[in-house]
Amino acid sequence: MLSCRFPDDAESSQVKISLPPVVAVVPLLEPTDEGQGARVVLIEQLRPAIGGRMFELPAGHIEGGESPRDAALRELEEETGYRAGKMESLGARYTIPGVAAQPMHFFLASELEPGEQRLEATEDLEVHTLELDELVAELLGGSSGQRRVVDNKTHLGLLHAAKLLPGREVPGGGGGA
Repeated sequence: MLSCRFPDDAESSQVKISLPPVVAVVPLLEPTDEGQGARVVLIEQLRPAIGGRMFELPAGHIEGGESPRDAALRELEEETGYRAGKMESLGARYTIPGVAAQPMHFFLASELEPGEQRLEATEDLEVHTLELDELVAELLGGSSGQRRVVDNKTHLGLLHAAKLLPGREVPGGGGGA
């Protein structure tokens, strides 16, 4: 428990939990066809707490002595099999600031080379490649249509990447998403 004193001298006890820092990676693939937009690599995995499977960005804990960038490179390869030639920081955000000071470091991965997943025994992940524009339309489309992305880290990471791409060169592509 954490004791808090507010500006009006009121006191309160707050729950505070300790969680390790984590990373989330937005992996972008080069377009395969002329005129195609950026494609993003997502994983689909079972999340028992929500009672089903969900699409997510590759993500995980930063291990002792590891930098956020190194953790992002490792998690991307372990969960998807892809190795990133370029890993760019998108900044850090707090996951649940009401109860924990856990930072999540976001990265944009590009220049991807395929490889093999290195899953832990308890992981059952399926890799998907989807159009970024299609996913963003799905995220912003209200209540109608398909809802593959329902977690905050993936929502934030996809929107951040989509906002960045129109003014930048997409690796191997001709500009915007």
